Amino acid sequence: MTRPALVLLATAVLLAGADLLHKALTVDGATLLHERGPGYVLLAVVALAWAGALLAARSVLLAAAGGVLLGGAAGNLASLAFWPGVPNPLVAGGVAFTIADVAAAAGGLVLVPAAAALVAWRRRGRLGEPVALELR
Repeated sequence: MTRPALVLLATAVLLAGADLLHKALTVDGATLLHERGPGYVLLAVVALAWAGALLAARSVLLAAAGGVLLGGAAGNLASLAFWPGVPNPLVAGGVAFTIADVAAAAGGLVLVPAAAALVAWRRRGRLGEPVALELR
């Protein structure tokens, strides 16, 4: 297994595990449950395919960010096997959420600039070239 694959897998497993452990220790009858439909399951499957595409870049940075996002998606998806919906044991400012929600959002926010930085670094020799715009 390549280094980026190990980073992605380890990050995703650690975050999904932390999320599920937190839910298991804090969920009670008063915890808000957020139902997830078949569209959410499809989105999680797409996230898995996307993880494969990230590995094609062979970047540890992208793999780490992808692992954070994938760990969040996996934590919420696995929750559906244990509860009738995704428990939201954290509440702040009237918004209920989970560690998995934070991980998925953070992974997505880091992934875009990380991908841009990777492309810029790999093509740094071309960054000074002029760009020709054609208006038709």
